[in-house]
Amino acid sequence: MKSISLLSIVLSLIFTTTAFAESDAGFPEGWDKWPIHHSGTILGKETSIPSDLPPIVIETMKTYNWINNGKGSAYNVRLNPAQKAGHYEDAPTGVLELVDIKVLLVTEHLIGEPQYGVFTTDGKDISDAHPSLNPSICTTCHTGYGDACIAGICNK
Repeated sequence: MKSISLLSIVLSLIFTTTAFAESDAGFPEGWDKWPIHHSGTILGKETSIPSDLPPIVIETMKTYNWINNGKGSAYNVRLNPAQKAGHYEDAPTGVLELVDIKVLLVTEHLIGEPQYGVFTTDGKDISDAHPSLNPSICTTCHTGYGDACIAGICNK
């Protein structure tokens, strides 16, 4: 009986913790003045993803093709001009701006390590709005593609 109670408590803590995820990164004030590094489109869920794209791009398309009611979104990658590629200071580093839904996927560095977050363009943390927006998903992808992602920042 005690083991069932203990199991219930542990499961309750796990579900409570994961259900209310918060961004690890902070909202990057002034992000909209950062230069655009490149732009593109997250394809909608009904669109075939070209197989000749880099693996990190294919995974990004699969992860976020549900956005905008499955229609995808145009995006801009904006990089903080105060940061130097490959040697990031403790500060906001870059955003993937999902233009059509007014959402930012944020990378910030803290003690040399990338932190991730998801916000509306006006600063509301929405990392708990969908499982794919949880910062742990960002970490998994950003660390799983070797040369495509250096110090938490991914290139095409």
